[in-house]
Amino acid sequence: MTKQFLLFIGCFLAAISANAQDIATTRNAAVGASVTFRGVSLNGPELPNIRYIQDATGGIAIYGTNLTSIIEGDSVLISGTMTNYNNLVEVTPVTSMSVLANVSLPTAQLITDISTISELHESELLHFEACTFANGGATFAGNTNYNITMGGQTMQVRITNGSPLVGEVIPSGSVNLTGILSQFCFTPATGCTSGYQLLLRTLNDIETTSSIHITQAIGTSAITTTGFDIDWSTNIAGNNSYIKYGLTPALELGTIAAGNTINHIATLAGLTPATIYYVRAYSWNGADSAVTLERTFATQSLSSGQIKAYFNRTTDLTYSSGTNAVYLNHLVADTLAAYIDRTQYSLDISIYNWDNSLYGTKIITAVNNAFARGVKIRVINDGSTLNSAINFINNQIPVLTSPQGSDYTIMHNKFVIMDANVSNPNTPIVWTGSTNFTSGQLVDDANNVIIFQDQSLARGYKMEFDEMWGDSSQTSAPNMTLSKFGQFKTDNTPHEYIIGGKRVESYFSPSDQVNTQILNTIATADDDLYFAVMVITRSDLAYAIRDRIQQQSLAAKGIIDDASTSATPYGILSPDMGANLAVNGHNWIFHHKYIIIDESNTASDPITLTGSHNWSNGADQKNDENTVIIHDASLTNQYYQEFMGRWCERNGGVCPLGLDELTGEQAISVYPNPNKGSFYILVPGTGELAEINVTGITGKQVYISSVETKNGDNVIEVITPYLKQGLYLVNYTINGQTSTTQVVVE
Repeated sequence: MTKQFLLFIGCFLAAISANAQDIATTRNAAVGASVTFRGVSLNGPELPNIRYIQDATGGIAIYGTNLTSIIEGDSVLISGTMTNYNNLVEVTPVTSMSVLANVSLPTAQLITDISTISELHESELLHFEACTFANGGATFAGNTNYNITMGGQTMQVRITNGSPLVGEVIPSGSVNLTGILSQFCFTPATGCTSGYQLLLRTLNDIETTSSIHITQAIGTSAITTTGFDIDWSTNIAGNNSYIKYGLTPALELGTIAAGNTINHIATLAGLTPATIYYVRAYSWNGADSAVTLERTFATQSLSSGQIKAYFNRTTDLTYSSGTNAVYLNHLVADTLAAYIDRTQYSLDISIYNWDNSLYGTKIITAVNNAFARGVKIRVINDGSTLNSAINFINNQIPVLTSPQGSDYTIMHNKFVIMDANVSNPNTPIVWTGSTNFTSGQLVDDANNVIIFQDQSLARGYKMEFDEMWGDSSQTSAPNMTLSKFGQFKTDNTPHEYIIGGKRVESYFSPSDQVNTQILNTIATADDDLYFAVMVITRSDLAYAIRDRIQQQSLAAKGIIDDASTSATPYGILSPDMGANLAVNGHNWIFHHKYIIIDESNTASDPITLTGSHNWSNGADQKNDENTVIIHDASLTNQYYQEFMGRWCERNGGVCPLGLDELTGEQAISVYPNPNKGSFYILVPGTGELAEINVTGITGKQVYISSVETKNGDNVIEVITPYLKQGLYLVNYTINGQTSTTQVVVE
């Protein structure tokens, strides 16, 4: 570069700089006006595509993908167009940008009264002292707001996606905070209300005033029927560390000492199976203390721990590793009705949408019959959907409709809790998955159901239901004073369970940072990853999948319902996944919300994550949703069989019918199982006559029938209402070949 050219550039920049306005003047420019100004950037890539620029007169935001080279402390000369984004004064696009030098940041302005914050402080560096987080002891998640209090006043702190604070422990004691004041316009039905937010950038923005603080949130391990371990970590060794615990938030059962080290462990023993305990941990260093959030933990139950998955579209059993995935054809509603028919004491239903179609009516009938025989029933439904079934259930059954208005979005749960508190631990059931109780959802739209026979999980789900209901009694009407939905709920349920020897995690939105749990699940993939989701609008999830594919050379496939509703994440994933990223392409809805991890490697903790939670901001931050994460190789393989069934049919391909070819020993499925003597069998057919023969384990024949089969799948009802309780063998014979499976009659 010649000296003359360098001189020209220098003179050109000097001329622009001389014509630059101060930021206070720039902020007053009209929307659409071209502006040029100079200031110091308060942040770098910790706030991805936005930079906040401040000079002696004020602050302003600039936005664009061309700003990534600007780091904290850069003195910059900016030209661009004025705009207003959700009440934030902003310059975008930035038409020219020059970094002049790197200098010290302006001194953060001390704020002693939150109520004095105004437009004059927007985009400036502010400092707050003696602040307390509402949920200290939890961990930060991306794209999430957190309430802090200072001097009895409240404001919000926001952590963005990609922030180095994501995953860090939220301080539990008094802290000083330094951050950038931003603003976002919330848009309720009554109009636009401004909301100021303090953006934290790194851990340096959080100054702990205590010598000891929590560095790893309270957790649990070694869960048994009679106890569990509680662990947490602090920055320095405590000289007095312990937990308090109890059956209520009063922590009335006592205190247990923990190691006076950095990593603390307290062992609770002599506890009751399937019981939820409240726990808080303390660590002292002289007069300073670090205290965790109060959390709930559950002991293992004495239940069978059976976990069953059902699917309403054909599965590809050629990918089975031993346990065939069960395709329920048109019988999801019948199966749920059969479970409800066995309910003895209590039935809690939380469902987004439920109609009075042929299939919805089967569930309505089972609910009304349960009520008639004395079962205590409670129903929560969403206030924004039709839910025509509510008009057909017995009008004496109490129903709570989720609130509507600016503070709420949707109650999107899909779960049923049966007999959570009965004395027999082999009775409680949790039914969940992605399926609403409508004709399209039960029959046509691709959905999954997962059923847990576990009292601990049933009681955890009941805690969530009770929070929305506002009361824990099975006999009371909802308490509208205490009822909480959406953003007003708290993270108050256990997250870790041992069910049938398998680790199962449980989370509810929006209180439990479910998007972070999805990110954590993606991060465990070592060999393969398959996702099946109706919608994905969260770019951080797309980037996490893409990065994991690149880092681990994963075998990966994904299916979404519609690329247009997931445009940005689809664009992130498509270059790397190519033909391995598919769109549904059918006139039914691809309604799943699951991901399966490391199905091919049983030594690498195969995982299935499923539930009602779409991969969206609304699901994570606003809606009532439920999610389970199951660490089980067999179940993950069953979901993989379902995934490959959907993968085959995505472009109208000719797919396996969901059962093995008719060679050798044949696979048959029985559901529900256990049952009361009436059940269905799913069998292959060739158009030939087949025989069904049910025998006791001693060989005594108790049922025989001949059926004319059709080619492909056949669903055959077997009714034997007078069988005694016990184990029976179901034999299916066609073309001289017999397959056998077991059925339990209760």
